[in-house]
Amino acid sequence: MRQGIEMYNMFINASFTTFASVLPDNMIGYMRFLLLLLTSIVFLTGCGNEDEIPRPDISNVKINFKLERFEQDIFALDTTQLQPGMEQLLGKYPMMLPLFCNEIIHDQSNPAETPRQALAAFLATPQIKYIYDTVQQVYGNLDWLEKDLTQMFRYYKYYFPEKPTPQVVTMISEFATDAFTAGDSLCGIGLDLFLGENYPGYDPDVFPAFMRRQFKKEYIPVRLAKAVAQNSSDGPSGQRLLDIILHNGKELYLVDCLLPEVPDSMKMGYTSEQMGGCYANEAEVWARLLSEKLLYSTDYDKFRKLVSPSPNAPIVFAEAPGEIGNWVGLRIVKAYMKRYPKTTMKELFQLTDSQKFLELAKYKPKRD
Repeated sequence: MRQGIEMYNMFINASFTTFASVLPDNMIGYMRFLLLLLTSIVFLTGCGNEDEIPRPDISNVKINFKLERFEQDIFALDTTQLQPGMEQLLGKYPMMLPLFCNEIIHDQSNPAETPRQALAAFLATPQIKYIYDTVQQVYGNLDWLEKDLTQMFRYYKYYFPEKPTPQVVTMISEFATDAFTAGDSLCGIGLDLFLGENYPGYDPDVFPAFMRRQFKKEYIPVRLAKAVAQNSSDGPSGQRLLDIILHNGKELYLVDCLLPEVPDSMKMGYTSEQMGGCYANEAEVWARLLSEKLLYSTDYDKFRKLVSPSPNAPIVFAEAPGEIGNWVGLRIVKAYMKRYPKTTMKELFQLTDSQKFLELAKYKPKRD
């Protein structure tokens, strides 16, 4: 149903533009209301839920979750007493503090740099202090995010009951990372990569427009969910395009399960128009993968745009977005799970025979 909603929104906007061009100003609001009401009735009556992932009952899933503000804690340190302050902070961040100092901010050109020296240099850099101040202005209060992530990790606990609820910390890294995991016990969120697509600090040569479009606060749970999903899998079972898109499709399926309220377009990093185009051209995309013999190719250069971040991947329609192959992988995984709904998330990620998985899924996109 969600793909229908994406296309429905496109239809409403286009239809209203046509109507509005011939109406007097005082009639536009009224006609928009009528158009929305009438088309909503038709759309919702005729649209089924066949693509929806069944949402589990997590009312009894209890977790102990608190979002930790690591960046606030390190900037609150007394730089004249940095070593004892770090030792005290280590009790609160036993994994994050060493990782941050030794990996994220460590000067790679100076192997002898100590964690204290790395943190001292980081805190003393004016540009980093400016980024920190900006982050605090935008994200001084993150109660809303803690609430959203609590719900996300309740779903995570439902699907992976044997795994711990990780410590989740916010940070700034001078644009080094948006979200990451370190095993099952730690997740990090780089708030400085969510300051809005027009933030002047983002170099367009490093962060092109299709990436900056996702540098907004509503994408924080999405980017973290993707990092968690990547941590939950062992990597593709082979080097063929089929192996890669099924692996990535499983990760996207988990993201879908962790964030059931988030639109498909956001989870893919697409605009609504791009998402609608994917659904409208699904059969043609699949046919092209088969006819071009890409599905079983191991030549990564031939299909790189289909599985890696890219502004486009024009294999059927000119506006086809990058990573559309991963989206096809998600569609195959959904087809499989619809046929075998009792498959657990752990079992899904353990299904490594790509050809057998494809055959059992019986994926066949509908043509208009």
